[in-house]
Amino acid sequence: MASDTRERLVTVARDLVHGSSYAAVSIEDVCGKAGVHRGSLYHFFPSKEALGLAVLDANWVLMEALLAESFNDDVAPLGRIDRFVHAFGGLLAMTRERMGSTPGCPLGNLAAELAGQGESGRRLTGILDAWARYFTAAIDEARIQGELPPDVVPASAALRLLAYLQGVALLAKAYDRPELVAQMRSGVRMLLATPT
Repeated sequence: MASDTRERLVTVARDLVHGSSYAAVSIEDVCGKAGVHRGSLYHFFPSKEALGLAVLDANWVLMEALLAESFNDDVAPLGRIDRFVHAFGGLLAMTRERMGSTPGCPLGNLAAELAGQGESGRRLTGILDAWARYFTAAIDEARIQGELPPDVVPASAALRLLAYLQGVALLAKAYDRPELVAQMRSGVRMLLATPT
Protein backbone atom coordinates (compact mmCIF):
# COMPACT_ATOMS: atom_id res chain seq x y z
CA MET A 1 0.00 0.00 0.00
CA ALA A 2 2.74 2.47 0.97
CA SER A 3 4.77 1.65 -2.15
CA ASP A 4 1.62 2.25 -4.25
CA THR A 5 1.25 5.71 -2.73
CA ARG A 6 4.91 6.53 -3.34
CA GLU A 7 4.70 5.32 -6.92
CA ARG A 8 1.49 7.30 -7.50
CA LEU A 9 3.15 10.46 -6.16
CA VAL A 10 6.14 10.02 -8.47
CA THR A 11 3.93 9.30 -11.48
CA VAL A 12 1.72 12.32 -10.82
CA ALA A 13 4.74 14.57 -10.20
CA ARG A 14 6.43 13.30 -13.37
CA ASP A 15 3.34 14.02 -15.49
CA LEU A 16 2.86 17.47 -13.96
CA VAL A 17 6.52 18.42 -14.34
CA HIS A 18 6.68 17.05 -17.87
CA GLY A 19 3.51 18.95 -18.77
CA SER A 20 4.82 22.29 -17.48
CA SER A 21 8.03 22.59 -15.46
CA TYR A 22 9.63 21.56 -12.19
CA ALA A 23 9.53 25.14 -10.91
CA ALA A 24 5.83 25.57 -11.76
CA VAL A 25 4.66 22.41 -9.99
CA SER A 26 3.96 22.78 -6.28
CA ILE A 27 3.67 20.19 -3.55
CA GLU A 28 -0.02 21.13 -3.35
CA ASP A 29 -0.44 20.39 -7.07
CA VAL A 30 1.07 16.93 -6.64
CA CYS A 31 -0.94 16.10 -3.50
CA GLY A 32 -4.20 17.30 -5.05
CA LYS A 33 -3.74 15.35 -8.27
CA ALA A 34 -2.55 12.22 -6.41
CA GLY A 35 -5.38 12.46 -3.86
CA VAL A 36 -3.10 12.36 -0.81
CA HIS A 37 -2.49 14.65 2.14
CA ARG A 38 0.67 16.71 2.34
CA GLY A 39 1.88 14.59 5.27
CA SER A 40 1.72 11.48 3.11
CA LEU A 41 3.96 13.10 0.53
CA TYR A 42 6.45 14.21 3.18
CA HIS A 43 6.47 10.68 4.58
CA PHE A 44 8.15 9.57 1.34
CA PHE A 45 9.83 12.79 0.22
CA PRO A 46 11.17 15.22 2.85
CA SER A 47 11.41 18.04 0.29
CA LYS A 48 10.43 19.08 -3.21
CA GLU A 49 14.03 18.37 -4.25
CA ALA A 50 13.69 14.77 -3.01
CA LEU A 51 10.52 14.40 -5.07
CA GLY A 52 12.31 15.97 -8.05
CA LEU A 53 15.13 13.43 -7.70
CA ALA A 54 12.57 10.62 -7.70
CA VAL A 55 11.06 12.05 -10.90
CA LEU A 56 14.53 12.31 -12.43
CA ASP A 57 15.26 8.69 -11.51
CA ALA A 58 11.90 7.52 -12.93
CA ASN A 59 12.60 9.35 -16.19
CA TRP A 60 16.04 7.73 -16.37
CA VAL A 61 14.54 4.26 -15.87
CA LEU A 62 12.30 4.93 -18.87
CA MET A 63 15.13 6.32 -21.01
CA GLU A 64 17.60 3.61 -20.03
CA ALA A 65 15.11 0.92 -21.05
CA LEU A 66 14.78 2.63 -24.44
CA LEU A 67 18.56 2.85 -24.75
CA ALA A 68 19.15 -0.78 -23.72
CA GLU A 69 16.62 -2.03 -26.24
CA SER A 70 17.91 0.22 -29.03
CA PHE A 71 21.58 -0.64 -28.46
CA ASN A 72 21.14 -4.39 -28.56
CA ASP A 73 24.02 -5.61 -30.73
CA ASP A 74 21.85 -7.46 -33.26
CA VAL A 75 22.56 -4.69 -35.82
CA ALA A 76 25.65 -2.69 -36.81
CA PRO A 77 26.70 0.13 -34.45
CA LEU A 78 25.32 2.99 -36.55
CA GLY A 79 22.10 1.01 -36.97
CA ARG A 80 21.76 0.98 -33.18
CA ILE A 81 22.04 4.76 -33.11
CA ASP A 82 19.45 5.02 -35.91
CA ARG A 83 17.17 2.69 -33.96
CA PHE A 84 17.50 4.86 -30.85
CA VAL A 85 16.74 8.06 -32.77
CA HIS A 86 13.63 6.38 -34.18
CA ALA A 87 12.59 5.14 -30.71
CA PHE A 88 13.26 8.57 -29.16
CA GLY A 89 10.98 10.16 -31.76
CA GLY A 90 8.40 7.47 -31.00
CA LEU A 91 8.60 8.29 -27.29
CA LEU A 92 7.90 11.96 -28.01
CA ALA A 93 4.99 11.04 -30.32
CA MET A 94 3.50 8.67 -27.74
CA THR A 95 3.82 11.31 -25.04
CA ARG A 96 2.13 13.84 -27.33
CA GLU A 97 -0.81 11.47 -27.80
CA ARG A 98 -1.15 10.99 -24.06
CA MET A 99 -0.66 14.62 -23.02
CA GLY A 100 -2.11 16.51 -25.98
CA SER A 101 1.12 18.30 -26.89
CA THR A 102 4.79 17.49 -27.32
CA PRO A 103 6.48 18.14 -23.97
CA GLY A 104 10.04 17.47 -25.16
CA CYS A 105 12.59 15.14 -23.63
CA PRO A 106 11.71 14.11 -20.06
CA LEU A 107 15.38 14.24 -19.06
CA GLY A 108 16.33 17.28 -21.11
CA ASN A 109 13.54 19.37 -19.63
CA LEU A 110 14.68 18.57 -16.11
CA ALA A 111 18.31 19.08 -17.09
CA ALA A 112 17.56 22.67 -18.06
CA GLU A 113 16.01 23.34 -14.65
CA LEU A 114 18.14 21.28 -12.28
CA ALA A 115 21.65 21.70 -13.67
CA GLY A 116 24.01 23.01 -11.03
CA GLN A 117 21.54 22.56 -8.16
CA GLY A 118 23.27 20.45 -5.53
CA GLU A 119 22.36 16.77 -5.46
CA SER A 120 19.94 17.16 -8.37
CA GLY A 121 22.66 18.59 -10.59
CA ARG A 122 25.14 15.86 -9.63
CA ARG A 123 22.59 13.11 -10.24
CA LEU A 124 21.68 14.67 -13.57
CA THR A 125 25.32 14.78 -14.69
CA GLY A 126 25.67 11.09 -13.86
CA ILE A 127 22.57 10.27 -15.88
CA LEU A 128 23.75 12.26 -18.90
CA ASP A 129 27.15 10.55 -18.68
CA ALA A 130 25.46 7.14 -18.60
CA TRP A 131 23.34 8.08 -21.63
CA ALA A 132 26.40 9.29 -23.55
CA ARG A 133 28.22 6.01 -22.80
CA TYR A 134 25.71 4.13 -24.97
CA PHE A 135 26.56 6.47 -27.85
CA THR A 136 30.29 6.39 -27.15
CA ALA A 137 30.47 2.58 -27.27
CA ALA A 138 28.55 2.37 -30.56
CA ILE A 139 30.56 5.20 -32.13
CA ASP A 140 33.86 3.60 -31.09
CA GLU A 141 32.77 0.25 -32.51
CA ALA A 142 31.65 1.93 -35.75
CA ARG A 143 35.05 3.69 -35.99
CA ILE A 144 36.94 0.43 -35.46
CA GLN A 145 34.79 -1.33 -38.09
CA GLY A 146 35.38 1.46 -40.61
CA GLU A 147 31.84 2.83 -40.58
CA LEU A 148 33.21 6.16 -39.34
CA PRO A 149 36.53 7.92 -40.03
CA PRO A 150 39.38 6.75 -37.80
CA ASP A 151 39.98 10.27 -36.41
CA VAL A 152 36.49 10.52 -34.88
CA VAL A 153 36.77 10.90 -31.10
CA PRO A 154 33.94 8.73 -29.74
CA ALA A 155 33.33 10.63 -26.48
CA SER A 156 33.20 14.00 -28.28
CA ALA A 157 30.92 12.64 -30.99
CA ALA A 158 28.64 11.16 -28.31
CA LEU A 159 28.26 14.54 -26.59
CA ARG A 160 27.56 16.22 -29.94
CA LEU A 161 24.88 13.64 -30.63
CA LEU A 162 23.31 14.04 -27.19
CA ALA A 163 23.29 17.84 -27.57
CA TYR A 164 21.80 17.57 -31.06
CA LEU A 165 19.00 15.27 -29.92
CA GLN A 166 18.20 17.58 -27.01
CA GLY A 167 18.03 20.51 -29.43
CA VAL A 168 15.76 18.60 -31.79
CA ALA A 169 13.54 17.60 -28.83
CA LEU A 170 13.31 21.28 -27.89
CA LEU A 171 12.26 22.15 -31.46
CA ALA A 172 9.72 19.30 -31.42
CA LYS A 173 8.31 20.79 -28.21
CA ALA A 174 8.27 24.37 -29.55
CA TYR A 175 6.59 23.39 -32.83
CA ASP A 176 4.55 20.57 -31.25
CA ARG A 177 5.88 18.22 -33.92
CA PRO A 178 7.51 15.04 -32.58
CA GLU A 179 8.13 13.86 -36.14
CA LEU A 180 10.96 16.41 -36.34
CA VAL A 181 13.19 13.85 -34.60
CA ALA A 182 12.87 11.40 -37.50
CA GLN A 183 13.26 14.22 -40.05
CA MET A 184 16.56 15.31 -38.48
CA ARG A 185 18.09 11.82 -38.55
CA SER A 186 20.40 12.67 -41.47
CA GLY A 187 22.02 15.31 -39.25
CA VAL A 188 23.03 12.54 -36.85
CA ARG A 189 25.28 10.89 -39.44
CA MET A 190 26.90 14.22 -40.31
CA LEU A 191 27.66 14.90 -36.65
CA LEU A 192 29.12 11.45 -36.13
CA ALA A 193 31.49 11.73 -39.07
CA THR A 194 33.01 14.98 -37.80
CA PRO A 195 36.54 14.54 -36.36
CA THR A 196 37.43 15.56 -32.78
